[in-house]
Amino acid sequence: MPNWNERCKPSLYLLALFIFAVVALSGAAAAKEAKTYPESGKVIGIGQNEHTKTHPKTGNNTGGGSYSVYSHTYKIETDTKIYEMDCGKTPMFLGSTGKECGGDKPLQMGDVIHFRVEKGTSYIPLPDGSEQKLRILNEEAKPETKPVDAKTPDAKQ
Repeated sequence: MPNWNERCKPSLYLLALFIFAVVALSGAAAAKEAKTYPESGKVIGIGQNEHTKTHPKTGNNTGGGSYSVYSHTYKIETDTKIYEMDCGKTPMFLGSTGKECGGDKPLQMGDVIHFRVEKGTSYIPLPDGSEQKLRILNEEAKPETKPVDAKTPDAKQ
């Protein structure tokens, strides 16, 4: 009959493995920070971005050619910048536009959105807890508006 130490060794190994797994997973969960969306801006423009796609040629050398499809773009004005962002969703079929950004409720003029920017890409939170990725096409400083001074000739008296 095996002694007590020999019977308990497999159980001790499993216990040690379980403790290691719990520590590793809790450390990974703590390291993964909750995503924040520090930028806030208003949709001031909606447009379309053209993408050129090509048809492949078939084995009998027919087909081929190129065609245009469109994705939705959004101009977002923050306190200091104006971003132009491309939704990037192109249609499957010729002659249409891709799906709009924003999830179940597409972004519209005047909407205020919250987003974060990472490496030339912006991310907006969606109601289902996921986020949507938009490519930043252009980013520029917001032009400053100067108040009209009463002493300048432009001011009405």
